[in-house]
Amino acid sequence: MGAAPQEPHTLAWTLGVLTLAARLDGMALLDASPVVAAMTTAAERLDGAPCDHADHPYLTDFDAENLTWRFRPEETALRVVGAGPPLDDPGRWNCPRNVAGFARAAAEAVFPGAFDDVPVQAPASVGRGLEYLSDVIYDHPYGDPYETLVDEARALLEAAREDTPELPGLVVANCALLPYAVSERVESVEVLDEIITALEAAVRRCDDAPACDHAAHPDLDDFEDYRRDAELMLTPGGRRAYRWRQRSLGGLPLEAWTCRHHFGIEAEVALDELREARAEAAAEAGQAGEEAEEPRP
Repeated sequence: MGAAPQEPHTLAWTLGVLTLAARLDGMALLDASPVVAAMTTAAERLDGAPCDHADHPYLTDFDAENLTWRFRPEETALRVVGAGPPLDDPGRWNCPRNVAGFARAAAEAVFPGAFDDVPVQAPASVGRGLEYLSDVIYDHPYGDPYETLVDEARALLEAAREDTPELPGLVVANCALLPYAVSERVESVEVLDEIITALEAAVRRCDDAPACDHAAHPDLDDFEDYRRDAELMLTPGGRRAYRWRQRSLGGLPLEAWTCRHHFGIEAEVALDELREARAEAAAEAGQAGEEAEEPRP
């Protein structure tokens, strides 16, 4: 495709890459360089072509709010090659500038950060990945809530140790679970210790971050209000998708969501509550143990 970007089926190829990229679920390819090179070559050769279209589908057929295409790329690719009903306004779809836009979008899909001027689809897992946290938070857990608490704590601990970009998003997830973790539902000192250890590691890592000058940060008072955005923070493609939506529709900048200075403070606040809950749980466990050891008259 890079060698012949004006081949009639170039649009179908670019839509095919978008279809395959959906299977990556927001993660970058280990070696996306051949795909990015081909798509970039095609875009460069096509983008300068003159046209009289007011807009193009690569922009107008994207839902900026939900971060998804309004059409199925695989079905549209088949229609482009004649396998299905003809496209509405095929001139707009096959316009070189539109094909160039989809080529850039395809490159961005397989290697987040390749281009900054095209829509970015949200990972397929967004909308269901952190849904299980809501079940715990609202006291209708699916399965063992202790497992959810420990799994999120261990993911945060690993991110803090490895210093990964997912660290702020995992702090958010653990803070979301805080009301449940410090409630009477959790009697296990061991579970609380896992969460405390993870947040302490996060605080140590975030201590290295300089103070920020962001005007605002995410308000973590209502998990349902920020769950979807928090999910986007957990993958490279998700963070790119959030940035694109924020530029299009407004809202907090990505940097406010990934601010380690802020989330280090949030982790410290959470630690205060967890340590208090841990002390109460330990005291109750000790009291129960003493009562069990008392000899019967």
